[in-house]
Amino acid sequence: MPSSDPVSAQHAAAAALGPQKESAPVVAFRRLSFGYGERQVIDSVSFEIRSGQVVALMGGSGVGKTTLLRLIAGLIEPQQGVVEVFGKPLDVQHQTQLYEARRRMGLLFQFGALFTDLTCFENVAFPIREHTNLSESMIRDLVLLKLQCVGLRGAAELKPSEISGGMARRVALARAIALDPELILYDEPFAGLDPISLGVTANLIRGLNTALGATSIVVTHDVAETFAIADRIFVFAPSPTGAKLAAQGTPDELRMSEDPFVRQFLDGRMDGPVRFHYPAPPMGQALGLGGS
Repeated sequence: MPSSDPVSAQHAAAAALGPQKESAPVVAFRRLSFGYGERQVIDSVSFEIRSGQVVALMGGSGVGKTTLLRLIAGLIEPQQGVVEVFGKPLDVQHQTQLYEARRRMGLLFQFGALFTDLTCFENVAFPIREHTNLSESMIRDLVLLKLQCVGLRGAAELKPSEISGGMARRVALARAIALDPELILYDEPFAGLDPISLGVTANLIRGLNTALGATSIVVTHDVAETFAIADRIFVFAPSPTGAKLAAQGTPDELRMSEDPFVRQFLDGRMDGPVRFHYPAPPMGQALGLGGS
């Protein structure tokens, strides 16, 4: 019986076409390292993200997934190595090049980060007004089209406080795609959503990526929804010198992985390479009792 799930249908259609020619990388990390103060977060990571894919960055808390998004957006710069975006090394100090790259990106912040004193309409209109010289009538049409894409045209005149958290996340998604970006960055888009909103958001990410011909990078912990929509997944693991790339592949390839960290992360096991306790001196020593 044919599947009625649009995400499954899209994946099935892609499989029916057979092997596709590999696209050029939209984002590439070349031996990249980064830390905050004395704490090394990312240790000499190298990988590429190809055009047209939905890619997930996964791993435990604190392994630098959001930091990777910030590096792509030029909000911070690498301490070692290179970040390439749209085929060029991203130079954070070169403002003209940085702004040009950012105009080709959309960013969905964790929990949306909408302007609370603006309506949903005005939130989506904001980047269009900032980066274009379009007439107000054209801006109105574009904003209503974007809100229609996320099912919230009827909420255009409401403020973020007047809609649910899941709806606010969808308004933020409409804002992220306001300028038809080639690259869309999602920071924990599923966090705090109920099962219905989570499913709707996941399908929107997949569907909008296809409709826009874009590349989407999703930072998330949600294994089930991510495996349903992602073309490729990169899994990061902690190490004493900073996070490293532990595994990469399609959802099916990772399901078959025997890597101890990958298995612990995907199966949610307590026992494995990642310990519950953060490294610390013995408890007795910390309490001044001596011994262990």
